Amino acid sequence: MFIDIAPFYDLVKSHRNHDAEAASIRGLIQQHAPQAKTVLEVACGTGTLLARLKEYDRIGVDASEPMLAVARKKLGDEVALHHGKMQDFQLPRPGADVLLLLDGAIGYAGPAELEPTLSTFARHLVSGGLLIIEPWYTPEEWQPKKVHVTHHADDVVTVVRVAYGYPDGRIDFHTAIGTSAGLHAFDERYDFTLHSEDVMKAAFTKAGFIEVRKEAAPEFRRGLWTARKP
Repeated sequence: MFIDIAPFYDLVKSHRNHDAEAASIRGLIQQHAPQAKTVLEVACGTGTLLARLKEYDRIGVDASEPMLAVARKKLGDEVALHHGKMQDFQLPRPGADVLLLLDGAIGYAGPAELEPTLSTFARHLVSGGLLIIEPWYTPEEWQPKKVHVTHHADDVVTVVRVAYGYPDGRIDFHTAIGTSAGLHAFDERYDFTLHSEDVMKAAFTKAGFIEVRKEAAPEFRRGLWTARKP
């Protein structure tokens, strides 16, 4: 995953209001962790959010080297970027004040991986640290067996993606990239898990988090989970 699409990922996500999303995250940090100095984003992708949180010391982790390559070009030496899976990454210097996991990436944690993944997050937070997670779809929200087509273009590249969602949460993507050099197409499968809110709450508790709540956040249509490490 996130190999062929990496150079075009920012274009694919250009419909999102990244400035407003960063402002929403910033507001939650100021509300719940006003003394925070260090922000760690797991599944940071191409670093779009980290680029907007310049007032913090920033760290990024992602499982895709091609995505990190794009992030390094964008962020330079200002942000420490590390390769690792969210389920079990280990940074040389854990101890962030805030840990972020956005864009529904928690869906990549399978049923048996959810609590261990949250425990990994807890190990990388200071005592009193804040966790912010953008949820993926719940089983009740998911609408499978539908085909979705998206179109993205700038002056150089056109990207067309066709997606099909399965009842168990998996999504198949067929992507076509068009440039002046011609066409390039590839297929991807994303193995998402549909975690219910009750399952999420139980996993937060098992991982040792307290003050677990679902926050309304207008820029994030499924809201945001917040929790604190004791």
